[in-house]
Amino acid sequence: MRKGIKIIHVHFLVSHKNYYFGSVRAVFKKFSEETIGCNESYLRHQLTEEGNKHLTKKVLVIRSSLIR
Repeated sequence: MRKGIKIIHVHFLVSHKNYYFGSVRAVFKKFSEETIGCNESYLRHQLTEEGNKHLTKKVLVIRSSLIR
């Protein structure tokens, strides 16, 4: 089975804005821990496999893959 490119989807619950990243590290280059609601290490641990999700009061973060 062919794997897609890893995508980290960040959805802001109040503003309904969506951002897409290639890594957890890239998320924290754009947004602070306070904005995301956790630190980089914790989020990386939560998103170890495709389909994993992390929900806070501010954001929903989903790890998925881009199929080309």
